[in-house]
Amino acid sequence: MIDPVSGREYPEELIKRAAKMNNIGYDALIEHIKKGRVVLLEDGRILKRGYTTGTCATAASKAAALLLAGKEVKKVEVTTPIGVKAEMNVASLDKASCTACVRVDSGDYKGDTFNGMLICAKARRFPVFSIRAGKGIGIIKRPGLGKVGAPDIYPHILKNIEANVKEVLPGGVEIEIFVPEGEKIAKDTVLPAVGIEGGIPIFGATGFVEPYTRNGYKHVIDFLVRDIKDVIGVSTGAASKRFATEKLNFPAEKIIVAGNFVCYAIEKSKAKRKVIFTMPAKICDMLDIDAHNHFNFEFSSVSELVERLKKIDYERLKTFFGTLAERLAQKTDADVYVFDGSGEILGSFSRTVKDEK
Repeated sequence: MIDPVSGREYPEELIKRAAKMNNIGYDALIEHIKKGRVVLLEDGRILKRGYTTGTCATAASKAAALLLAGKEVKKVEVTTPIGVKAEMNVASLDKASCTACVRVDSGDYKGDTFNGMLICAKARRFPVFSIRAGKGIGIIKRPGLGKVGAPDIYPHILKNIEANVKEVLPGGVEIEIFVPEGEKIAKDTVLPAVGIEGGIPIFGATGFVEPYTRNGYKHVIDFLVRDIKDVIGVSTGAASKRFATEKLNFPAEKIIVAGNFVCYAIEKSKAKRKVIFTMPAKICDMLDIDAHNHFNFEFSSVSELVERLKKIDYERLKTFFGTLAERLAQKTDADVYVFDGSGEILGSFSRTVKDEK
């Protein structure tokens, strides 16, 4: 049995073992595999794939076109860019305006910032076929990511939307794609820092979100680190970037905001010196550290831990995050600075200084 998304061949024994382990019928599992909805792991576990923003936009567009054609629509089936069919529920619709919305389902990929977000489309009669980007779609502001000033909708997604819409409405129609929460959600990602402003991208190579990878912005990170050759700063967010420039006089133009992809950015960078700027909770995440295992009192978050230790045991606080900074530095071969919410350095480790001694 061939996985239509990855092209991987699943042995018959693995399919049978996975069906038994997960209490699912053999025939039902075969259907899920054919639809590209699941990934089988070597140990028999089953993970569910999700759908990209591109597939969701295509589904919303086709549903809106069906409304314009006067048809009822609760579910919609679309063909993804790799030719695999995907059936999605219509989360909400407005018959009067021919507007339909589909909710992003990221499957078992829990790190997807876009999971649960509504992607919507509105259809209206038009002399020719046309796609227009509305509110919440990111606009490209920096050369190298596409045409500057254009909405960040990948070209193959535009073609895919057109093909799916014309299946149900072959005449002239304008599709407006919009994401109600797109601008708000994008502010908490690396998108503004990399040159995509005002919303999210509509993208996805296969149409599916893999459940065990974190590839969402890696292509953007690759672009950002490419031309920085001397020294590069990689921050987990806007706050740590600001503190790096204000407290350490680190040049802002040399810092990229990488979010959850800090280690990936450091790995891909060819700069002579690499520096990580992070916050307490983020460094715990990067090192897979549960702070509760290191302290014998209750606290609800790492931020609360920091504030409490500032009052009762400041030296222990500095020692803890100093140790984490050293561990991350050893892991990434980069200098590391950990800031608290006010910009105070809680811990740091400089491989550059250490190597010079």
